[in-house]
Amino acid sequence: MAQRRPVRRSTVTRAKHTQNLFHVEGHTHRVWPSTVFIASSRFCAHASVESMTKNLDISAISIAQISAVIAVVDYGSFTAAADILGISQPSLSRRIQSLEQSLGVPMFRAVGRNMQLTDAGRSIVPAGRRILDDLSSINALGATTRQLKTGSLRVAGLPSLIGSVLPEFIGPFHQAHPEIHLEILSVEDHEHLVEAVRLGRADLALGVSHSVPADLQTQLVQEQEFTAIVSADLASDSRVDVDLLNKLTLLSLPQGTSIRKITDEVYRGLGATPPRIITTTQRDALVPLAISTGAITMVPTIMAKAAEVYSGRQLPLPAGTARDIGVIYRRGAFQNPALTEFLRFL
Repeated sequence: MAQRRPVRRSTVTRAKHTQNLFHVEGHTHRVWPSTVFIASSRFCAHASVESMTKNLDISAISIAQISAVIAVVDYGSFTAAADILGISQPSLSRRIQSLEQSLGVPMFRAVGRNMQLTDAGRSIVPAGRRILDDLSSINALGATTRQLKTGSLRVAGLPSLIGSVLPEFIGPFHQAHPEIHLEILSVEDHEHLVEAVRLGRADLALGVSHSVPADLQTQLVQEQEFTAIVSADLASDSRVDVDLLNKLTLLSLPQGTSIRKITDEVYRGLGATPPRIITTTQRDALVPLAISTGAITMVPTIMAKAAEVYSGRQLPLPAGTARDIGVIYRRGAFQNPALTEFLRFL
């Protein structure tokens, strides 16, 4: 009788099918039955992504797999990602599982009821975006010869700038190129603007032109002056000085925002300290709230036009109280033609 050959264990063991629930942005989503792969010791937790993929056969990786991961990151859930890609949720899960198996590293991990990118996932996603962007650029380059009859442009911006500065440029651009698909998203601070451009969530970002990393390009758009808003009940000869600032409640945005940074610089410059501070995350509410509470707020002049409607008035700030507004975008030979065209409108 022939001796049975011992079965050699695979370096990757297939675990039981699981069905998990996870929570994203207030909604519970069900992950369709998925296969969990347990990596062998060759893919230990302490190994770098580079060492994990050193002998990787890239032919096992597809654009569809990369697109699946990026869609989950961008749209927040497997359900939304599958809908955007026009596939079923099980198909989406299989694409991600196949990519994880090929790379030998997980893209997502469960944290409580949430699904988050792993460290390996965060390292791989930017590279995946570059691959998709390069392919998109190749496709869009052909559209350039057809006068931008197709393509897309993704713009990120600070909330106060999306409503006040962006319309001046995005309006004429859309009228000239209505076939270009536009996506406009709001981010809360400068750091998130930079991250949106670096990770490829946006082609360009509209924000404050300061501390722009060397790997990104910036172009100045305008200088935006600031003014103070107070109640009309305040004495007509009032001016913004140390006495006024030490007396009135300050109403402003939270620390870390551009408007709050300018405001704090005015206080420091005059040697003043607000006796009380009211904070709100709603930029559009700064003017009416300051007037109704008898406080003082400092906003871009373009946001101060509503002061008279709410029985308030403007007070000039010290000379030079302003911020430089510009666009931030990635350097590169394969620039999105729609972005190149949009820069001409600035």
